[in-house]
Amino acid sequence: MGPQNFEQAFGFYYRQILDLTYYLAFFFLSAGLCILLWPKERNLKNILKLVLVLIVSYGVCILFSSLMFSISVEMHNQVVSQIFFALTLPIVILAFSAIFMRKGRGIHWIIKSIILISSIAVVEVLSKNTGFFFGKVSNDIFVVVALARSLPFALFTFVCFLLYKVDIVRYRNLSNEMIIIISVLSALLIVASIYEQATTTQETATVALLSILDIVLLFILNFSYYATYKNIEHRHRITNLEVQKTLEDAERMSIAIDQTNREELEKLRHDIKNQFSYLDVMLQQGQNDEAKKYVEDYLNNSNPVLHSFSCSNKVINSIINLELTKAKIKKIKIDVKVVVPPALPFKDIDLVSLLTNMIDNALENYYSENKEPITVRIMKQNDFIRIIVSNPINVEKVNLRALTKTSKVGRGHGYGTKIIKNIANAYKGGVDFSVEDNRFICDAILNLNVEEQADD
Repeated sequence: MGPQNFEQAFGFYYRQILDLTYYLAFFFLSAGLCILLWPKERNLKNILKLVLVLIVSYGVCILFSSLMFSISVEMHNQVVSQIFFALTLPIVILAFSAIFMRKGRGIHWIIKSIILISSIAVVEVLSKNTGFFFGKVSNDIFVVVALARSLPFALFTFVCFLLYKVDIVRYRNLSNEMIIIISVLSALLIVASIYEQATTTQETATVALLSILDIVLLFILNFSYYATYKNIEHRHRITNLEVQKTLEDAERMSIAIDQTNREELEKLRHDIKNQFSYLDVMLQQGQNDEAKKYVEDYLNNSNPVLHSFSCSNKVINSIINLELTKAKIKKIKIDVKVVVPPALPFKDIDLVSLLTNMIDNALENYYSENKEPITVRIMKQNDFIRIIVSNPINVEKVNLRALTKTSKVGRGHGYGTKIIKNIANAYKGGVDFSVEDNRFICDAILNLNVEEQADD
């Protein structure tokens, strides 16, 4: 007769249930958790931490499984009791990930957690199925059945190794398509595992077929995760190449800017020399009042090369002044209005990349017979910073549908718009591209409440 209450079930678990299968299964589980926490620096302190995690997680698995078994015994429905006890390891995994896997953003943690939970759910079902299958083959030899039931848990260790080696936390943005695929596959695996836990069959072919199906789905899930990582890595590499190209373009532009500034300064030096010579002649002739008026007129109509853009934010000042110089070389006017706080919670490199791409795209695609200016507006709106850059375009040579609905917007509006979108999304904002009155408008917002984030 089996245990009837919580106290009896607790003792019964340690006497009859906890066997070689569970000892090996919990070891594989604890080893997998240690792999997830494997440190970059292998010193004595970190190794001792891993040993501690191994011992503690192993002990928690044993203690928590005994508690869950004891609680399940008091449930009147056997199917519900089996499903409840099967939740033991998924709960342990979820608790572990919540405590130790803190690195990364919310969606990264969710993706990794559901992969771990669905994997352990499948592994538990495979353990049940392999135990049944090898029991049939070996006439229920205890050691064979115990080893067969514990062996599937090695798959969980492999999943942990995969998550450690290809950690999506290294990269900021995940594609929505891959998030949906991984979430759906994980949910499907969990539901299938619950169904198999609740279903008892004595047909070897059915058990084998279900086991193969579980393994295939688990493989597809992990391959989807791996493909997601590789896709992000590829996109990151392309972004780096684009940034490198931008830096090379910026270097060439800086040479042109330096040459232009030298020419302007040379003109200014020559002009100042002439002005002082003329003043000297006036003063020598005693025309003091005329000389004073001449100086006042000169100051009121000073050379624009002495003017520079200025607002409360130093980073934006530097970017806008650089873009104004670029525009001057191209003989394009830029109308700028900026009202922002002195300090912004964004990485300087992100702010530079966002503004330069928005304004450079406008300069590259500028077209106006009337010499209309490019407009740049940067302002604070509630909890957001809004950046609007607008430039006139030639509507006769632009596909307006493609212009407003895709990221590939003619020459210069291609990969730059992807960079703009990525930065806006990273700071919980967004970007909108539109065409109004023969002008292309790039409207981006960044959330001021998002803390500065960094890529590894």
